Amino acid sequence: PLARCDRKIFSRAKRNILTEGLAACYPFSSYEMSDPDGIILGSNELNGSLCMADFFNTSSYKNANIAIMGTSGAGKTYTIQLLAKRFREKKIQTFIIAPDKGHEYKRLCDNMNGTYVKFSPGGSACINVMEIRKKDDSANHVIDGAGREASELALKIQSLHVFFSLLIPDMTHEERQLLDEALIQTYAGKGITHQNESLYDETGSYKTMPVLGDLYDVLKKSTESRRMANILNRLVHGSASTFNQQTNVRLDNKYIVLDISELTGDLLTVGMFLALDYVWDKAKEDRTQEKAIFIDEVWQLIGASSNRLAAEFVLEIFKIIRGYGGAAICATQDINDFLALDDGKYGKGIINNSKTKIVLNLEDEEAQRVQHILNLSDTEIMNITHFARGNGLILTNNNTVTVEFKASGLETEMITTDREQLREMIRRKQE
Repeated sequence: PLARCDRKIFSRAKRNILTEGLAACYPFSSYEMSDPDGIILGSNELNGSLCMADFFNTSSYKNANIAIMGTSGAGKTYTIQLLAKRFREKKIQTFIIAPDKGHEYKRLCDNMNGTYVKFSPGGSACINVMEIRKKDDSANHVIDGAGREASELALKIQSLHVFFSLLIPDMTHEERQLLDEALIQTYAGKGITHQNESLYDETGSYKTMPVLGDLYDVLKKSTESRRMANILNRLVHGSASTFNQQTNVRLDNKYIVLDISELTGDLLTVGMFLALDYVWDKAKEDRTQEKAIFIDEVWQLIGASSNRLAAEFVLEIFKIIRGYGGAAICATQDINDFLALDDGKYGKGIINNSKTKIVLNLEDEEAQRVQHILNLSDTEIMNITHFARGNGLILTNNNTVTVEFKASGLETEMITTDREQLREMIRRKQE
């Protein structure tokens, strides 16, 4: 009752404090990532706790974009597929654009009952770059009302200028104007004008869209545009004539892999843009639905081998995809190419518009560039250059967590590209 301990009791009860109790008296803290409804990424190497992140939680994350950086063999494909699988398990629409080693994504895609589409010069799969796609805007109309819509033809032609700037990098200003006129003339041949009502026939169905062959016929009529027609001929009558047909790919599945790894040279960049443009149209349909677009080896579109129009297109997706309920996740193994175009303007823009950065193992030179961009400490850079495969540094919400990415045995079998593990899988199946 006097709030005073008896001296004899005090002398019998006192003892030296244990280390664990002493540590609790000091304001030391270790960063953790443990969102209640998040996906499991792995374990925190500092304290062994589980790392769970709910990137789509707008109250915790400004956006759900993720930038993944790592050298070849650091585990980028493994990390991408781990994230994609766990997004899909949360019923999030998942698109993966794979410009390199696309076959590594097929095993998981098949096991997830997803849609795996392989594009190649002589293949059957095709996305008609000239197609003005019918969008399901019913949800957006409920939210915003049925206001006056922009011309679908004008928006499509704007996208086609990016496509042809990749196909014909040295296009002159005069040729751009001639191309613009030829595009309008090509669509007019199908009865399509700047009035959106012209997209429908008498029965209310979408009209048949022109293909590249129709544009080729218009371009070759004029002497001034014949050079463009000759370059386009490769995609119409040449080795890449698979581009000259109507779209035969559907994006209704919740897990979709677009494999463009068999396209080489300038066709790879063109095909990558074509796949991304198609996916982007789909992603903009319903702003209330969560979706994630994975772009592997994004440097192909924003690096030295690309151009400003394509790079601006990719950067714009990272800037505005949050408004459509989505996340853009990119991965790159070539930091120098990632930051090559316009002194790294587009690479830095993507990093700045990605709330979450995942840095896997990097070589010393690349690590120094990343340190400058992300303001990492010397100790963190030393860790990055010594990371084992499957370990990474996650930077998000002013937290820096070193994580060992973990998968179950079944997930590992569906994802792994390690030769020893693949041999073991073959041996078990043969037995």
